[in-house]
Amino acid sequence: MPILTRDLSVFIGTIYGGIIIGLLFDVHRALKLNFKLVKHLSIVFDMMFWTLVTFITFITVNAIENFDLRYYHFVALFIGFILYYNTISKFILAAINKVISLVTNLLKKTLYCMLSILNNLYYVIIYSLHFIFDIIFYIPNMLTATTRFIRRKYRKGLKIKKRV
Repeated sequence: MPILTRDLSVFIGTIYGGIIIGLLFDVHRALKLNFKLVKHLSIVFDMMFWTLVTFITFITVNAIENFDLRYYHFVALFIGFILYYNTISKFILAAINKVISLVTNLLKKTLYCMLSILNNLYYVIIYSLHFIFDIIFYIPNMLTATTRFIRRKYRKGLKIKKRV
């Protein structure tokens, strides 16, 4: 392979690495826009982002040149990032925001449904136990109290008849 075409293919491959970095940057921005926790822990997530970018840069350079690092790798990464950022970044960012809002809304609705099911299940269990305890304790007590009441009335009725 001629040296010029090899260098051109290496340059284009490194541009793809810059595009991947731009995509990660949009994911990072979308997470910061949509989640307060990411915004509050910004330093931690920035460090994670830059660690991932460094990892991707080294993977790109290793895959293309076996760690034969040259200055045009950084130029190609920068060009790939700028190409991505100026062309399709706003569309990708909007799509990522929509996916994040769809997933969070789906998770909220799922959690709400699960909690309402658990709440209803709680009341079913509590009322079932209440019913069982009524059957076990209240109804026999009610029957014994009724029989006592009837016996008292019957005894009073017998005493009244004897006096007359």
